[in-house]
Amino acid sequence: MHTQLKQMRRLAGVATVTGASMFCHAVLAQEAKIKETPPAPPLASQIDDRDVAADLIKPAANLLSGEQRKMVERSGREIRYFLPIQMTPGFIYNPSTGEYDQVSLRSYGRNVSGVPNLLRPDFVAPTVVMKPGQTVRFDLSNRLDKEPGCELVAKDNVNTPHCYNTTNLHSHGLWISPSGNSDNVLLAIKPKVNFEYEYNVPGDHPAGTFWYHPHVHGSTAIQVGSGMAGALIVKGDRQPTVLSNGDLDTLLNPFKPAAGSYGEVMLMQQIPYACFIKGPDPKNPGKEIDVIQTNPDGTWLCKKGDIGIVQDFKAQFAPTAWTKSGRHTLINGFARNPAKPLVMEAGKLYRWRLIDAGVRESIVLRIRKINDISKLTPTANTPEALQAEVKNACNGIDVLQFEVATDGLTRPSAFAKVTNTLQPGYRSDILFSLPEKGDYCVYSDSGAPDFVSAKPNNAKVITVIHATGNKTSGDQTQFVTKELVRAAGLLSRSVRDTIIRDLKDGLKLTKFVPHKAIPESELTDPQKPVDLVLGIDQRGGKIAFDVNGAPYVPSEVHQTLILGQVQEWHIKSYNPTDTGEAPIQHPFHIHVNPYQIISITDKNGVDVSALKDTTAPTIGQYAGMQGVWKDTIMATPGYTVKTRTRYQRYIGEYVLHCHILDHEDQGMMQNVKVVLPDGNGGASTGGHGAHH
Repeated sequence: MHTQLKQMRRLAGVATVTGASMFCHAVLAQEAKIKETPPAPPLASQIDDRDVAADLIKPAANLLSGEQRKMVERSGREIRYFLPIQMTPGFIYNPSTGEYDQVSLRSYGRNVSGVPNLLRPDFVAPTVVMKPGQTVRFDLSNRLDKEPGCELVAKDNVNTPHCYNTTNLHSHGLWISPSGNSDNVLLAIKPKVNFEYEYNVPGDHPAGTFWYHPHVHGSTAIQVGSGMAGALIVKGDRQPTVLSNGDLDTLLNPFKPAAGSYGEVMLMQQIPYACFIKGPDPKNPGKEIDVIQTNPDGTWLCKKGDIGIVQDFKAQFAPTAWTKSGRHTLINGFARNPAKPLVMEAGKLYRWRLIDAGVRESIVLRIRKINDISKLTPTANTPEALQAEVKNACNGIDVLQFEVATDGLTRPSAFAKVTNTLQPGYRSDILFSLPEKGDYCVYSDSGAPDFVSAKPNNAKVITVIHATGNKTSGDQTQFVTKELVRAAGLLSRSVRDTIIRDLKDGLKLTKFVPHKAIPESELTDPQKPVDLVLGIDQRGGKIAFDVNGAPYVPSEVHQTLILGQVQEWHIKSYNPTDTGEAPIQHPFHIHVNPYQIISITDKNGVDVSALKDTTAPTIGQYAGMQGVWKDTIMATPGYTVKTRTRYQRYIGEYVLHCHILDHEDQGMMQNVKVVLPDGNGGASTGGHGAHH
């Protein structure tokens, strides 16, 4: 063990001090192959020193000793993480062939040896763990190759994807400053440059499930599609009191796996890696270009010795590319493998922190008993064969998913779901129990016609659970209620009875909700909502990605918001064509401040967010959303999503955008600026002469 720890330090290029125990924990978890949860992503290494190449910018030194800095970090007030960005060799299991495909992917790399590792997916970003009140530093080291002249690709149109090796860091869902070296996505960190991010996490930050990924305009989809995405967990230990709410973690602690919070992470990714060969250029007869190698049925092929990469934006991120590719959703870097089912216990309560860290895939997650495991066909590859497998094998009892948090924020009450629709950027914390021993499908059910990639008759098994033991859970709602009531008995006596009473009354989580609801009376100006329309304009032979009819302009601020105000937003999707409207949905995401869902009305004016049935086409994805807090929500054509939000604490410039990341890279984004009030109901214009 000691030798392996030293080797990991050497390979990562860091000397761990405060993070040594975390490294040990991660290695032990890998070695023991913990059975109670799926293999988790590694924990990020906290660092005391840096491996900084000579041609990288080094952080400025000061006159304080290293020992003084270490004392601050040991106190827990500050923690430090090292994120080297590099091309990482690895393997991805291909269920269609039963073989491992070799890949080379941009990643927050752990493997600097150059030798791909079959036992672990080295391209998977490590899980970052932090607490409210901490200062968290990220040393980002861009070790990717330089791309001379890459900006010229976009000289005539900034919304042309370009400069795939230029990066930055976004903490999706965190409530921190968007300025300076905090969650500043307007920075561009070029190859061979180091930069230190500093996140000052406020002491009242909600505990929850968040994530991080790059966010440079023009390269976001390529980098996230390459696997550059990781879980970010804010841990909470604040018990509720008579006067204040607390962290849901304190209620769920008894169900935490041996690996800790990071063992609950289920990071779902779609990596569209492909192997290229020379082929004819359709635009220039007689010339050749790199084209994706395919099987006779059109699915993508990587032969033995080939190396899969993510590099061709048009080919690998086309609207139908993922479905055609034959690739599979990964969970924590692992594709479905019949030899490696998830081994869990029947009759036990689990928490999964689900994160859809994909670029554009909709996942309609369903867990269902397998009555006849011989009906599984792991090498199924075409949409028809995959759909048939689900129909024939995944047809037993449903496992209810009790959602307790949306986008990291605790719900007013747990909501039972048969299907759990996850759009790009979504997080969903669920509790569930496998009712009896046996095997279970975890699969993406057929989606509605206007989902991003989940189409009718396009179901696909993601992984299989093997449930062991002789325990049973009986009625699932009663079991979850009983287990949570038992856990509540461990909380402070002053609020214990209140919490137990709430749980018995429809699984209410009132004492764990982090934000107060926003009534209409709190709105600064109820008559002036912010109207926002996301869309793709395909009229007149063009394809324009825009917000409110205009593509992204980096130098323009499209929304100026005033600190302290409370506003209502009306969010829609509209995709005009010469013959009508394309049924394309767009997940709306805004940085910094979350919003509360007030209503989601369909084409007939019906508020579908108040419905209960999650399996209904299109509207099922919105069931149970009324009153919850989110930072990402799907806008469906013909529907209106009404939200309310408070602009609190932070000023500065950030963005809102479609979280289909190739749409964002092509212009479906706006700059947003929160400014100080001027004292007269308007916005301050700033200082340095502006007041003269």
